This record gives sequence, C-alpha cells and structure tokens, in this order.
Amino acid sequence: MPPSTHPRKNIWQGLEIISRGANRLCARDPRDPAYCLKFELPSAERTRVGARQRARRWLARHFSRLGENQTELSAYRELRARLGAGTEGRLAACHGLVDMPQGTALRCDCVLLEDGSPARSLYHHLFVDPRYPASRLCAAVDAFEAWLLDNDVPLFDLNAGNFVVVPCADRVELICIDAKSVVSGKEILPFSRWSRRLMQRKVARRAQRLRERIRAALQDGANLQ
Repeated sequence: MPPSTHPRKNIWQGLEIISRGANRLCARDPRDPAYCLKFELPSAERTRVGARQRARRWLARHFSRLGENQTELSAYRELRARLGAGTEGRLAACHGLVDMPQGTALRCDCVLLEDGSPARSLYHHLFVDPRYPASRLCAAVDAFEAWLLDNDVPLFDLNAGNFVVVPCADRVELICIDAKSVVSGKEILPFSRWSRRLMQRKVARRAQRLRERIRAALQDGANLQ
C-alpha cells in the first residue's frame, strides 16, 4: 500500500507525522528532529490484508523479533556490518529500538532537506507534488540499482514509498528508508538470496518496474506543475 501523504503538522499521539503506511507510522523524534521514530501500528489502525499477511502480523505480535521494526533493524545492521560506510547516502541509518510513551519505536536518521524539513517520498513526488521530470528520477533509480548490483545487496522491495528524494546539484538521489526486504521476503524458498545471479536478475527486474512506474505516473513530464 502506498504511504499516506498527510500534511506536515498532522499529529499522532502528540507526535508530528512524517508518513504513514499499512503497518507502521513514522514521526519526528521530539527529542531531536534529526531523527525519526517508526511505530508499529495497533491492529485496529492497520489496513486490511490477506490471510498470509494476517499470519505474519499475528506472528509479529507474539514474537517481537519477527516485527517490522526488528526486521528493519536487523537488515540495516547486516548491511552496515558488511559494507561499512558504503551504506551512507544510500540507506537511512537505524540506531535501535527505543521506549516512548506511545510505545516501542525504531529510531532512524530523518533524511532532511536543506531547509531542515523531512525529505518527501518518491511516491509523493509521483502522485502528490510532481516537480521532477521522469528522466531525472529514472536516472536516480539507475544509480541506486548500480549500487545494489555492485554490492550484491538483495533489496527487492523497490517501491516508491520506500525511498525519499533528495536534490543534489543538477540531479536527484534516492535514499532507501526501509530495507526490510534484505532479510525478509515473500518467497517460501528464497533462491534469489542464495544465488548471486538470480539476485541480480531480480534486482534488475524490480528496478525496471520502478522506472516504468515513474514514467507512467509522470507521462514523461506531462503531469509536472
């Protein structure tokens, strides 16, 4: 499901919302706006899903290590341990789980623009406030895909809600804000994680799908304001 595009000052339990997805909500950290907090939503606030997703949610409620926050933290730590500083500028850093009055949250870097506001998602730039031509966004996908392939990173969930867009001189860059799919996927037998060749093919397919979605959404610039 695409992330909700709430106004900047929309509030959830006293916290300023950055974005809201099917299972989690991301808010500014009131102690330091350079960070954000990801909360797993209560069952009543999540979107309806199929049987398989319901089973995953049930397991996550009863086994915290299977929750989305723990999964994302594990994925980030695995990549950081292997790539070191190579993750910088590609992945928003995860710093650990913290206890807040609203519940347990995953504390991450908040990707900020020059004015100090949180960077908007690629989804936002496609469907809410399109301001970049498809060619520029597709070039950013090219660069991110090259990084994945060069470093054998099995990040398969390349959807528009999992990236934020950051302007950089005459181009834009994509930063991944959700790397769960590095360690968690829908495959029963994850052959694409076991085989480098299959992994690279799958990454290429998913990157191409994202480029196609960008072009379709923007119609090669026809929807730009």
